[in-house]
Amino acid sequence: MMTTEPEVAPAPRSESEERAFYDDMWSKYGNLDVASPANFHRRRLVVELAASAVRSRAPRVLDVGCGQGELLRELAARLPEARIAGSDLSAQSLLDTRKRNQAFELFALNIADPDFSQQYANRLGAFDLLVCSEVLEHIPDDRLAARNLAALLAPGGALIATVPGGKMSRYDQRIGHQRHYRAQRLEQLLAGAGLHVEKIMAWGFPFHNLYRSVVRLVSRFALPEDPVADAETPAQGGDPSLMSKVLSGGYVAFGRILNPLFYLNLTRGGEQMIAVARATT
Repeated sequence: MMTTEPEVAPAPRSESEERAFYDDMWSKYGNLDVASPANFHRRRLVVELAASAVRSRAPRVLDVGCGQGELLRELAARLPEARIAGSDLSAQSLLDTRKRNQAFELFALNIADPDFSQQYANRLGAFDLLVCSEVLEHIPDDRLAARNLAALLAPGGALIATVPGGKMSRYDQRIGHQRHYRAQRLEQLLAGAGLHVEKIMAWGFPFHNLYRSVVRLVSRFALPEDPVADAETPAQGGDPSLMSKVLSGGYVAFGRILNPLFYLNLTRGGEQMIAVARATT
């Protein structure tokens, strides 16, 4: 059975502070997404599931938390008839995505907004397929976020959600993870939002699990335990660029070795949680 470290519960941030935090994270660590074999294979799995989940010929698709837009392009290639849009809380993320993706509608969206139905009334029930990949673990009230995701779906629309499992690394904590999930917890979260859960996978055994173990080990040495030290004592190992430099090099070298092996990962016993859920008709 998978275990998790104690969950991190930092003081709540305002929406403007939250946006600034994730703008900073994308500026510091966004390059790691490109090099990570975990991200490459997670997108591959999401696209495969998306192609199976859509029921309409020209589905309306939204990537919630679109990052730098890699998944948008891959969804468009697999679903050429789809109308694809991307959203994010981070202005830096949207800026990076716009530079690489001129063809997609992009807009700011905060699925943790308690006034979501009023703020985004024009988006409610507007999508046949939502992808929410590696987002829910960042949100203090993930139950609110799941309900807001459900509100975006048209009747019969599908949600593909991915979240991390296993123990948190210092890097996970630094980039704002509030929790990691077990399959049962993810299923309960989505069912509690009124969605019918069709599939839950714990993908990634053994090679993704090995990769995550290495990330935990490296981040333990590359990042100080106290996040304040990262800003206050750069001369004593708190250089905020250190993690990016160390992991970038590690991702490239280690990722090249593991990338082909990730195709052999099983859908049981892994640390990558993937769910497909559907709105009731």
